[in-house]
Amino acid sequence: MRLFVGFEEKHPEMFQVCRESIVRHNPHIKVLPLVKNELSCYSRPFEGESTDFAFTRFLVPHLSNYKGVSIFCDGDFLWRCDPEELLNYVHRGKAVSVVKHPILVTESHKKMDDKTNRPYPKKYWSSLMVFNNSLCRDLTPEVVNTAKAGWLHRLSWANGISEIPATYNYLVGYYGFANPKVVHFTDGGPWLPEYKNVEYASEWLSIYDDIYK
Repeated sequence: MRLFVGFEEKHPEMFQVCRESIVRHNPHIKVLPLVKNELSCYSRPFEGESTDFAFTRFLVPHLSNYKGVSIFCDGDFLWRCDPEELLNYVHRGKAVSVVKHPILVTESHKKMDDKTNRPYPKKYWSSLMVFNNSLCRDLTPEVVNTAKAGWLHRLSWANGISEIPATYNYLVGYYGFANPKVVHFTDGGPWLPEYKNVEYASEWLSIYDDIYK
């Protein structure tokens, strides 16, 4: 299985820790960074998006040759389980599986690196996607490079959306249940000084220290 991770050029340590948290649970998963400047099939002009992987995520089916199942997650994820558990939530007739978060952001506010976090329908749904690649052929490079942001992030291209439990995309600062399987530092994580004391920061920093010590 291949798992694509959003790569933020300004914070490469996000990817490194995310990757390490994955391979500790399953060393057989191929973890691939979506480095925007290295994707020859990506030519979308900058539109003020808050991350380098805001749109590159939708290239995963193309990069997988529209075959099999591939996972995408944002770079600010900390995995506490084997990602292959997500295969239990793939529906053969539906293009994508996601956590269907309720409306959690109702007004704009600042998040990491002073970026603006704006509300929109199905927000955070695209931060973790399990693609049934053969059913995602509408996501060609041409479409990803030109389609409206809302059409992409609201998953309007999908013929159906299967649901993953929220424990696989625990949004720090928004949810409060115990022992999630996957932690998502969506507003900012411990790679930034002002977020070093958020939930699960110590776990992230422990992996970081193992990598960079």
